[in-house]
Amino acid sequence: MKPTDLDSTWDIPNNGRLTPKQMSIRLPILVAAKISALCEMYPRKAKSEIIIDLISTSLEQLEESLPSEKGAFIENESSFSETGELHNFSYSIFEDIGKKGRFISLTEKYLRNIEKENDFKEALPYKTPYVSEKDFSGNHGHE
Repeated sequence: MKPTDLDSTWDIPNNGRLTPKQMSIRLPILVAAKISALCEMYPRKAKSEIIIDLISTSLEQLEESLPSEKGAFIENESSFSETGELHNFSYSIFEDIGKKGRFISLTEKYLRNIEKENDFKEALPYKTPYVSEKDFSGNHGHE
């Protein structure tokens, strides 16, 4: 999600699962003022929901900006069109040993720890720390 998407999503109910443990932080005065301004602009959203959305969006953007690096070969992946037709080529999938892959792996580690500590019955699905060679075809240049 991009920060520009927050405006439209703040009018929709959030059904995300929250951790049982609460975190407490002190904010810089200007940040607190901006959050209060958003609360007044979006009165249907609780202050905690706005803060959660802002943190979530920032973390998603940070993750996307982290560099990937090809590691060990995992498998070949065929490419399909939107209509389901198989293209004549496939991409190799590699372990992502860059900062993005490490962040994804560590996030999953802590996610599973939280689920285990709190006896969650169903694990949340999460990404795999893999990268395709198509990701390096001039889009990122992080090889």
